[in-house]
Parts: sequence; structure tokens; C-alpha cells
Amino acid sequence: MKRSIWFNGLIGLMFILVGGIIFRGYRIWSTNDFLFKEHFNMSDSVMPSWYPNATLGLGILSLIGIILVYFYKKIGVYLTILSLFIAIAMQPEFMPDGTLYSMFTLFVFIGYGLAVIIPHWKEFK
Repeated sequence: MKRSIWFNGLIGLMFILVGGIIFRGYRIWSTNDFLFKEHFNMSDSVMPSWYPNATLGLGILSLIGIILVYFYKKIGVYLTILSLFIAIAMQPEFMPDGTLYSMFTLFVFIGYGLAVIIPHWKEFK
């Protein structure tokens, strides 16, 4: 199947955005700290122990979903949207950076991505 430049652009953009989520999850996992902690005077806030692993896991699921979208699999679209939505919903209230990363990625995939995917939906299996 011939992929348009818009479809390839979507895949490339989503790789970059989901890669940012995975990098953020790795940084949280390796440092056991979150961004903007000093800026918001949250030195007493404690991050849940499950959060770094869940962030990495959902980022990897999103990446797998993007790869499946590239190969025209419908489950990839659902997997990407679901994993990004869960990543947004599980954000602790004191981590504004995580909500912004995940929400921006989900909005880009839904806004730009589905505009590119919907015309080719009949080709997805």
C-alpha cells in the first residue's frame, strides 16, 4: 500500500511525541523525581512507587500502537488512544508536566492523526 506523505508525517511525529513520553518515564524512573518540583515548592511531595513503571509501560504500549498503525492494524489506533488516555487519567495531581506531555500527544493523535487515518480506514485490518 502506498502511504502518503501526511501518513508518514503522522507516524514520524507520533514517534517523536511518544518517545518524549518514554524519555520522561525513564528520567522519572532513573532519578525518582519529577519535573517542576522545585518551581512549585513541592519538596515534600512523594511520588507513588508504581508511577515510573506505569509511565514507561504505557509509553511503550503507545509506541507499539503507532507501529501497528503504520502496518494498517485497527488495534493500533485503539491501543494508542487507550494507553495515552490511561496515562492522562493516572497522573498524580501534583505532576503538571506529565499531564501536559500525555495530553498534547493524545490531542495530536486524535486531531491530526485521525484526519489522516479516517480516509484510509477501509484499508485497516
